[in-house]
Amino acid sequence: MTNSTLIDQLNWRYATKKMTPNTAVPQDKVDAIIEAIRMAPTSSGTQPFELIVVTNPEVLRKIRAAAGDQAQITDGSHLLVFAAWDNYTAERIDEVTELLTQARG
Repeated sequence: MTNSTLIDQLNWRYATKKMTPNTAVPQDKVDAIIEAIRMAPTSSGTQPFELIVVTNPEVLRKIRAAAGDQAQITDGSHLLVFAAWDNYTAERIDEVTELLTQARG
């Protein structure tokens, strides 16, 4: 990919301001997004966050109330929450390393 193509792709992105309520994102697309997140590089290579996919309407309503009443939270079918690690411990690093070893053989 050339530099201008990369910039063109980055310029294409946008922030969705309004969702279509009652229209769910197809599960195969959600799965592809989650896989892309899982494969995304991080500076430490440990993916130092937990990804929480929220679809429960009651939980979404509570999050919306705590997040300035943003309609996108309850109008969308899925909310992806990134919970960053608050610290790096030897145990966390070992757990990630073990998971990688198991996944990659």
